[in-house]
Amino acid sequence: MLKLKYLFENFDLARECMELYECDTDSVDEMLRYFRISSNAIYPFRLKKEGRICFLRLSPVEEKTLADVESEIDLINWLIERDFPAMRPVPMKTGKLFGQIHTEWGTYNVSCFEKVAGNSLEDTKGTRQIVQGYGKTLGELHALMKEYPHSEERRNHKMFLCEIEERMKEYGTSEIVRREFGEVCKELEKLPMSASDYGVIHYDFEPDNVFYDDKEESFSVIDFDDAMCCWYALDVVRAIDALDEVIEDVNREEAILCFFEGYRSATTFTKEQLQSLPLMRRIVCLQEYATLLHVLSESVENMPEWMNNLSQKLKFKLHRLEESMDKGMTD
Repeated sequence: MLKLKYLFENFDLARECMELYECDTDSVDEMLRYFRISSNAIYPFRLKKEGRICFLRLSPVEEKTLADVESEIDLINWLIERDFPAMRPVPMKTGKLFGQIHTEWGTYNVSCFEKVAGNSLEDTKGTRQIVQGYGKTLGELHALMKEYPHSEERRNHKMFLCEIEERMKEYGTSEIVRREFGEVCKELEKLPMSASDYGVIHYDFEPDNVFYDDKEESFSVIDFDDAMCCWYALDVVRAIDALDEVIEDVNREEAILCFFEGYRSATTFTKEQLQSLPLMRRIVCLQEYATLLHVLSESVENMPEWMNNLSQKLKFKLHRLEESMDKGMTD
């Protein structure tokens, strides 16, 4: 998530950036109502000729580098070339797939992607078949990632841990969190890093980033901007921990079995990887904790009520994460 100060909509900025694309200007005002902002600002629009819906994606350079955007698009294009159902980048009028724009509101990274078919899994009735397909899609992604030739260009788990540690130092944290971070780092050193265990992962393979088209009975995956080199089990644990957002006709225990049945139909998942899942959860908690410190690090003047409410919720979540780390140490 971006810092609180970046969570305000900026339709003038969006319109300026849309001029870089073959945008249907007549429908802009209607489409802008469906904007959303989290780790990027996303503004939908329609292409002038085809009328297809696309999503303009903006990120301030303070939060993300242009090299990160380029690396993500290279990865997506590599996956698409191998028929993996990833969101497709949309070229600018110049033919470029990404760029930077200097505006009166600051400098922003700019990219754009086509809308994928179907609905996100969080808005889909989670049948046994869909949960199994959810697992299979992640397994297919990991199977391809084991062949990805440019994994060294992605940030790895050591860089990921350094970012967490730097934020903990910059914003300050408790002894509980510092001790948990040290213990997790020690445990990670014991894990194997073979090609079957470790490679490029999505890192945000959760229901809002996976879409299901019930007409074609197919899945699509969006938002690869958090992709990094890490243990495949980290993707798996985030996906199965989010199953409650998906399941409807099956209980959680059955849903986990369905998920793994789908995953293992596409690639392997060993007993050792299964045993590493609790450690992977601890990584997720630390990363979420450090991210919340970053998001809440700058105060916002004249904070609107919705942002004040969000800030309070995030502070409560921060407290709960620290509590969970303390509880884990005493169990």
